[in-house]
Amino acid sequence: MASDKNLDRESGKTNDFAGTELVENGGNLSKLVSGARGHYTFVIVGHSAVDRRKVVNRSLERSERCPPSKPHREGTILSKLYIWQNRGFFMGHLPDISEHRLGSAALCAGIDKSFRVLESESSIWRECRSVLVPPGCLHEVQVGGAIMAILFVEPESEDYRAIQDAMLDGEWQCLYGLIGEKEVLAALREAWERELDAAAIHDLLDRLIPPPNPETRQQPLDSRIQRAIQLMKEDLTHSYSMNELAEHVNLSPTRLVHLFKEEVGVPIRRFRQWHRMRVVAALIAQGDTLTEAALGAGFADSSHFSRAFRNMFGITPSSVFGRAANVRIVIA
Repeated sequence: MASDKNLDRESGKTNDFAGTELVENGGNLSKLVSGARGHYTFVIVGHSAVDRRKVVNRSLERSERCPPSKPHREGTILSKLYIWQNRGFFMGHLPDISEHRLGSAALCAGIDKSFRVLESESSIWRECRSVLVPPGCLHEVQVGGAIMAILFVEPESEDYRAIQDAMLDGEWQCLYGLIGEKEVLAALREAWERELDAAAIHDLLDRLIPPPNPETRQQPLDSRIQRAIQLMKEDLTHSYSMNELAEHVNLSPTRLVHLFKEEVGVPIRRFRQWHRMRVVAALIAQGDTLTEAALGAGFADSSHFSRAFRNMFGITPSSVFGRAANVRIVIA
């Protein structure tokens, strides 16, 4: 990677998607993106579970709870995507997911039936009801019509380490079989059928995610990597060059790239793109077109965003943002 170039810069044709049902939960959208049109800033939340819960609780106290979503058609429950500051949670229907690499960790569960996962190191599809996919792991998923619950967690978070400790086995990168899987799936099934609001879903996730094991608690990230993460989260619309980031944290560009991957587990470029995806969803919820949202989050155009989305999630943006997707986005 050339050190004097921005981390991501592509071009392409624009292509808007519209029609997704969107919800802003009270005034909390401003906690995710803020500032003048075209410039949006993330709010940084402490990594500790105590700090995270204090912020979440204060946010919920100040905001109105999002009302329960209503079915799009009689007898049909809308899929939902909830976005918090340190978590994302999808619950609903998805097509089969082609080969991709996430910028976060993801705990995937088949609410009503099993699904299949293929890791890049393996030639055998594994059938399961729950899997933890680490950040940057190349894999694909045959959903097979299952109602999916997918919890996205930050790779540097305590949530991720706690969930790792709660998985039973795995031969390659992915970990399978969540401890207490039967009870978790039953709780998720009830949440799906009752169409809980964002606050209730967050409370449910807090109960389902086990507390971190003190014996396996990870060491804090290198302070220079913490600073690089802070810079990228503070202003996702600014495309820092590797030279700029490296200068801010007193590392060479080459050393920054290697140390970031070593500490966080995902390349620095993919980490930033993951957070930009969250900004795109928030801006669309605010009323922007896909093109406006992509530009506002720092992508060159909606075509650039579409390619990045497919590479990161293995599906097209229309699977989530398209009129036929029937996905309700809740910024909470």
